[in-house]
Amino acid sequence: MSTPERDAGPQSATGGLSPEAAALVETYFTRVHGALLLAAAGECEDAVDDLRTHILEQLADTSGTPADVTRALADLGAPEALAAEYADASSDDEPSQRLSDVDTVPLHGRLLKVPFELRVPSSDRIAQRWWNPLDPRIFVPRVFGIGWDINFGAVAVKLHLVRPDDEDEPFASVPPRIISATMLFPVVLGIVFVGLVAATWAGLPAMLPAHWNVGGEADSFWARGWAIGFLAVMSLAPVAAAASTHLRRRAPLNRVAASAAATFLGTIAFSQLIQTLLYAGGTKTMVPTFVGIAAAFLVPFAMLVSLSRVGRAEEQRRDLEATSKKGSV
Repeated sequence: MSTPERDAGPQSATGGLSPEAAALVETYFTRVHGALLLAAAGECEDAVDDLRTHILEQLADTSGTPADVTRALADLGAPEALAAEYADASSDDEPSQRLSDVDTVPLHGRLLKVPFELRVPSSDRIAQRWWNPLDPRIFVPRVFGIGWDINFGAVAVKLHLVRPDDEDEPFASVPPRIISATMLFPVVLGIVFVGLVAATWAGLPAMLPAHWNVGGEADSFWARGWAIGFLAVMSLAPVAAAASTHLRRRAPLNRVAASAAATFLGTIAFSQLIQTLLYAGGTKTMVPTFVGIAAAFLVPFAMLVSLSRVGRAEEQRRDLEATSKKGSV
């Protein structure tokens, strides 16, 4: 397949692909284009065209199936996160910097084939890693740290709970009040956390367990202030970061991803507080940890899937109303 010219329309540019594969390409770059416009990034038409051309050149050596397209687009990541990277890069002192050259910071990469990420976490990165139905990989590089995170979007697709192209833009059609309501769970967790600490602080011993082995025996102890302080930061700092993302009116995907991350960390912190309080009272058990880990994954997953289905339903309702209006004219 020859390289498409910039002035060639979408039909000629994707002519070598199956209709389903061409639709995936156009849906992806429509989302990139929309996100770039929202970010007020200059020259967004050229950026989208360059990226589309790059992907189509890669697909020229494949069968052009939807699976081939999905794999190629997965390398670019979520459309909204890709657009955010370009928008950030376009404001740098080097205006000629290309989108493909943005991700060159030496604080992330792979060490002995294990990914590491030492950059400050951002809602863009959380969104890209945690909810990307277009990426078939379940395990993706961590948002922060060493190892892998779970791409809940890929899990949802494999469980047939959503489809990769269910939404034109993730969560964009979800009513704003529902987007805001995603903060409810981490905020309530934080309030209950503070209440428990206030109610039990005076009776806690000077040294508290900070780590347990698989048998439920504490094998590391910290001073009371450090142990509770660490859990408090884990619980409350993500809530503050998520609240900032919501107040700055970031893209719906970013806001939901920030709420999901705050829920995840808040659940872990709360379960560890419960286990610490039980240990201080003489009960040795790992049940709070196991339950907390399970809930930390299941609650954000349920949140993301539910909102994706709400967004899809809203888009279908909107399209149906538009069709009905056209038919009545």
